Amino acid sequence: MTELERRALLGDRQAQEECTRQGILLPCWKCGGEAEVNELHTGGKPIYAAACKKHHCGAYGAGSASVPKAIEFWNTRPAPPIGRCMECEHLKDNDGVCLYCEVFNMTTPGPEAFCCRFEPKGGE
Repeated sequence: MTELERRALLGDRQAQEECTRQGILLPCWKCGGEAEVNELHTGGKPIYAAACKKHHCGAYGAGSASVPKAIEFWNTRPAPPIGRCMECEHLKDNDGVCLYCEVFNMTTPGPEAFCCRFEPKGGE
């Protein structure tokens, strides 16, 4: 990860704008995975939206008539929570079988994933 991308992920608006100008897609806001721009066909003119490449994640950005605007929508975001699923009080271990998030009622995409509902484990 470059210094520019790191600053953009920390919520630096200028860094987000520069990433957009350079065509850099920031990692997924939901799981941290790699993103891509998809062309969506709606029966008329195509629209474009950035999305996480991990299909089980399901994160999508807003649709736009142009690729650069789709990248801008994806890259423009507030700073993410400081923490990962493994550090969150909402993560539960289902008898050693799988890691489960109580907030989203689902197994997690992985202990290293970021969470938009992050709460540190008790007293941390």
